[in-house]
Amino acid sequence: MVIYVEAVILDNFCLDALLAYLTLLLTKRAVHRFPIILSALVGSLFALTVPIIGDNFLMKIAVLLVCSYLFSFPKSFRIYVVETIVYLLLSFTLCGIISFWLGARMQQGFLAISAGGAVAFTSLSVLLLIYFTRQIIGLINERREREKFAVAEMINQGKSVRMRALYDSGNLLKDQNGDGVVVTDKKGVLRLGELPSFGEMQVHTASGSKVLPLVKIPKIKIYCGGDTNILTNVTAALSDLPEEYQLILPCE
Repeated sequence: MVIYVEAVILDNFCLDALLAYLTLLLTKRAVHRFPIILSALVGSLFALTVPIIGDNFLMKIAVLLVCSYLFSFPKSFRIYVVETIVYLLLSFTLCGIISFWLGARMQQGFLAISAGGAVAFTSLSVLLLIYFTRQIIGLINERREREKFAVAEMINQGKSVRMRALYDSGNLLKDQNGDGVVVTDKKGVLRLGELPSFGEMQVHTASGSKVLPLVKIPKIKIYCGGDTNILTNVTAALSDLPEEYQLILPCE
């Protein structure tokens, strides 16, 4: 059998990179390209020495330990042990799957495949598929997170106050007319001047129950994603809100 050096390096490099990438994902560690490339390079260079030194099991374990350290740079010995075990299990599992799928056989320590580069193509395809899928999901989640926030302008008798608003699906509050109730920071509302009182409301939260005073806000303009939504005669519950947002809107 003729073994092409380029195919050996490419196949092992891509497979080792995929194993390192999957290990970091499964152990929920940060993924950095350079450590993965360095680890895969060490693994692929070791593959070239197999015909010379033979199929040495202890040497393979030693290289696996080195590669595991290189791609993860663990902060503790415990993390290193966990990642190494995951890396080892993935190595056996993934190599077995690829060997079965591509019809590989062990010859002189190598996975012998009739088509050179098949392992590289398969490994790289899987890696890129996972990578781009995660990127797309991340962009979708980022967009959804941005859409949860808006800029709101509360208006009362010529006075206006702008504040950051949050769309909260957990805000299911209704007033006595069945209309949605917004929750606003009471310190910000003071700048609007005198507002008509609308009684009180008992609100149940994770931290317990509290009674919040209600007021009527004549107009609220909501600016989100280039659109403007105007609410009139809005019932608002006054509370203490964090600095990140001063108005909680119902998602409806």
